[in-house]
Amino acid sequence: MASFKLLVALLGCCLTFCLQMYQVKASNILVSALYGEGSHFMAASAIGQSLVQHGHNVTFLISSAYYEQRANEPKFSNFSYEVFKHSVPDDEVRAMFQALNKLAFVNQDQQFAQILNLLSKRLPEDCNFLLSDKNLPSRLKGIDAILMDVSWPCGLLIREILRKNEMNVVMIAITPTPPWSGFLSASGSFFSYAYQPEITTGLSNKMTFVQRLKNTFQGTFLNTLAWFVFYPPYSEICRTLGLPNVHPIQSYLDFDLYLTNIDFASEFIYPMSPNVIPVGGLTASAPDHLIKELEEFVQSSGDHGVIVFTLGTYLASITTIRPEIVTMFAEAFRRLPQKVIWQLKELPDWELPSNVKAMPWLPQNDLLGHPKTRVFMYQGGNNGFQEACYHGVPIVVIPLQGDQYDVAARIEARGLGKKIEKLELNADIIYDTLTEVINNPSYNEVADKVSAIYKDQPMSAPDRAAFWIEHVIKFGGAYMRSPANDLTFIQYHLIDVYAFLTAIVVVFLAVVYYTLKFCVSLCCRMIGRGSSGKSKTE
Repeated sequence: MASFKLLVALLGCCLTFCLQMYQVKASNILVSALYGEGSHFMAASAIGQSLVQHGHNVTFLISSAYYEQRANEPKFSNFSYEVFKHSVPDDEVRAMFQALNKLAFVNQDQQFAQILNLLSKRLPEDCNFLLSDKNLPSRLKGIDAILMDVSWPCGLLIREILRKNEMNVVMIAITPTPPWSGFLSASGSFFSYAYQPEITTGLSNKMTFVQRLKNTFQGTFLNTLAWFVFYPPYSEICRTLGLPNVHPIQSYLDFDLYLTNIDFASEFIYPMSPNVIPVGGLTASAPDHLIKELEEFVQSSGDHGVIVFTLGTYLASITTIRPEIVTMFAEAFRRLPQKVIWQLKELPDWELPSNVKAMPWLPQNDLLGHPKTRVFMYQGGNNGFQEACYHGVPIVVIPLQGDQYDVAARIEARGLGKKIEKLELNADIIYDTLTEVINNPSYNEVADKVSAIYKDQPMSAPDRAAFWIEHVIKFGGAYMRSPANDLTFIQYHLIDVYAFLTAIVVVFLAVVYYTLKFCVSLCCRMIGRGSSGKSKTE
């Protein structure tokens, strides 16, 4: 009996010790992920869910245009929401994002200009409208950290408002896309245009002279655009609200942590500072069971398996936007032995092929994790790329805009699949590309290896992000900060050192030159004198 009591006491002590060791102080974390819609929100919400599971309180800054949709989804019910309104009706905000996706099949340069025109006006205006709310600081009282998607720098101004009210917060940046040079440079990481492709270029890390020239030009152009076009309106908002002048690019240097949705199993290799944490695969996870109707359709594919096809949530309405493209894909699918699951909101007024199942929404991660999925054909979003890599599914990518060209470059460079140019689409190309990727075993071999690397890690991507967020809340990120950001342009690039060494070489060569010149001149005079003396003797 005594020994039993002793055992119970020891177990109690061990349990108490473990609870004390692993107890984490609950923190209040504000997440700004654009408007609460699309891939940016999905990536950030995965981190948010992990933080909630770790005992933290997570509040999402969300547009009134998307609040009800998110709040009514069960998997997001454990978040709190800080809803911001717009100076225009919510329908107009939703229409703007729909308009962006209608540009998917236009020329890339024209597309970029129109997207920039829309976002460079809407985003600062909404930030100004949000920050004009005098009650915002009181509602955000107690916030310990801000997790901010770098696509919308309004979180930086929120920090300044909190600072003005004597509240200091930890700042964490997240980029859901392949990294932009400005993001890596802000973290103090080294960036070289010789082998690191700039965002939206669609280049690999092995570039010809012309490609390196294009890469350098694109990087310079984007950074110049950020400095002088995209970010200055936020400085104007600071002046209007009486805040310290915040230029987002300069403020990015002061973040405690930088999260990037990449994994080097599928990403190009480049150096990063310790405060940059790869968290590739945020939206990827073990698959759930499919609903009965969908599972039966998948199983009916037999040994041929299924193709999962989507052009993204917005272009699920492509039937009304570009009906001729729907006809083109249907014609290609009709010739395939595989079954096709197609994200399509509106059906055409003619019957789809019998091997096609159209759905307004796809359980994408669950389908990619199904053993009968043979290939994933989609538009090239980074979340979908990470999910396909995690589940080991070969890819056919049709990049439509933005960073999708960069994802396509990584897919082809890694041997995970093939790309189809959007302006070259036709039924034959679609059929031939799908057939090649499905029947060539090399794509499956690469996908299986990449998947094994993704899964052979001590924690999931969301848990890794949550761990590092907790870490910088407790300890700060100063000890991981690169000293590169404390150097001037001249110091960082060693221009003063090279100038000094060049000066030494120039002085040395000048001394050698004038010494030799003097010696030659002296010899010539001596020879001249000798010749003159000899002539007089004679």
